[in-house]
Amino acid sequence: MYSMLVELKIENFGIIENLKFKAGKGLNIITGETGSGKSLIIQALGIVLGDRAGTGYIRNGANKTTIEAIFEISKNDSIKKELREIFKFYNIAWDEEIITIKREIYFDGKPRAMINNTPVSLAILKEIGSKLVEIHGQHENQRLLDPAFHLDFVDRFGGLEKLKEKVSKLYHEWIENKKKIKSVSLKENEKKLRKEFLEFSIKEIEEFNPKEGEYEKLLNEKSIILNSGKLFEDLTYCYSVLQEEDHSVLSILQNIEKILEKHSSLMNELNNSLDLIRESIYNIESVVDIIREKRTTINYSEERLEDIEERLEGYKKLFKKYGSSTQKILQKKEEFKKELYSIEMSDEEKELLKSKLNIIEQELKEAAEELSNQRKKIIPVLEEKISKELEELGMKNAKIKISLSRELLTKEDIESEDEHSFKNHDSFKLSEKGFDQIEFLFLANEGEMLLPLRKIASGGELSRIALILKSILMDKSEPLCVVFDEIDTGIGGETAFILGKKLKQIALEQQVITITHLHQVASMANRHFKIYKIIRNSRTYTEIERLMGENRLKELARMLGGTEPIVIEHAKEILNKAQEISSGA
Repeated sequence: MYSMLVELKIENFGIIENLKFKAGKGLNIITGETGSGKSLIIQALGIVLGDRAGTGYIRNGANKTTIEAIFEISKNDSIKKELREIFKFYNIAWDEEIITIKREIYFDGKPRAMINNTPVSLAILKEIGSKLVEIHGQHENQRLLDPAFHLDFVDRFGGLEKLKEKVSKLYHEWIENKKKIKSVSLKENEKKLRKEFLEFSIKEIEEFNPKEGEYEKLLNEKSIILNSGKLFEDLTYCYSVLQEEDHSVLSILQNIEKILEKHSSLMNELNNSLDLIRESIYNIESVVDIIREKRTTINYSEERLEDIEERLEGYKKLFKKYGSSTQKILQKKEEFKKELYSIEMSDEEKELLKSKLNIIEQELKEAAEELSNQRKKIIPVLEEKISKELEELGMKNAKIKISLSRELLTKEDIESEDEHSFKNHDSFKLSEKGFDQIEFLFLANEGEMLLPLRKIASGGELSRIALILKSILMDKSEPLCVVFDEIDTGIGGETAFILGKKLKQIALEQQVITITHLHQVASMANRHFKIYKIIRNSRTYTEIERLMGENRLKELARMLGGTEPIVIEHAKEILNKAQEISSGA
């Protein structure tokens, strides 16, 4: 059994006043008439996971929208381990069983996001949300158009992540060493000028000797000196009122203490009050001591003010040249020292660096070539698998071919000593993902030309391709829950049953939530929900209901076109057929 979305609570969101969607294991299907609010469920889920949301979503008459999602994670050790590390890094409260995410949108205030009652930024919310739910809709399917996704998909399908990670690590080592070589290989004149600049900058910073927190302390001390007259006057007044005057606060409280003490033996109830008076005396005496001490430190000094101004100006000069904070200045100094060391390296050290670069370069070339060879082996297998899936989903004449190519280095790349090209001027560019560029090419109908998927695929085609890719990688997918919206556009008949079967197959490994208008797909549900609108007191409300038994038959009949007995019988046949298809999955 896997982990999943347990409940989605929505308040004052569009035409939804108060709705609770309690999803379950397996395939969760949502149906309903056009305009009933089905898409609001997916929009609300997207917003609670980090999508941007404006005040336009707030229901008329309400001052805020609240969306809360509860996830059960106890049965998925891999995702739990990954999330635990992320929560620890961001200092978010952790629970081994449940993750609760809440998003609030206000008319007159900044939106708030919380995970396990810990406030988080939108960026953190998105990062964690992506580990929990994967939404496939018209907007989300746009990532299918990105060639970078195509390359990553091929590698995931082929299990090449470790080899690609090796290439990436070697690539970054290679780039870093090329930078070092470039630094130590400057022309002598350039080297001399750079060395002089570095030495001057390091000396300037070290002679000034900036210290963490000093700038802020100096600003505070300057403010005290400039306000010393009024500050001394006010502290003197406070000191006098508390202790020095004939009827000071302390003298009055001490008199009260004596009176209460005199009568406490006769009236025991006064003892508590006496304790409070004594505590107050003690606290005020502490305040008096602090005021007395601070008053003696206040001293207007023209000389000290001049010293502070001079020191602050020194900081401002360094801020302008090396960074906007003391920390950045100190970091810059260390960077300058490292660069200076590189420039001053001995010839022997330079040769060692070049030798190391050659070794890394050779290892990188070999690993990148191996990665490329593995991709070449995987691509035909993947193409065949996708073709079969396309045919099953009613796209018999559609084809996806996977283009694998390399980008040639230009003459300008070589002449400019581009750090992303090999020193020995190999003819192909290299990235952290290897030599290859991969892109899915798509042909929707026989006789047409294969073109990049990003140029020709329709929304409905993208949704089905997304389903195919998800089913192919369902054993490698990370999120707890997968959502498909508008995936059945342009599908009907037996193909719709195949679509439902594929959704059910994915739901064996992950929780699936799907909005559909097809009775064939709805019949496959483990849990079937209906979204509907009602009108009360001239206001429209959206409600959700889990359908079982006769109610489910009636909804399937509605989707078939009527509620007559003969249509109900047809709905029963549809359910029986869905059960047969599911059992043969």
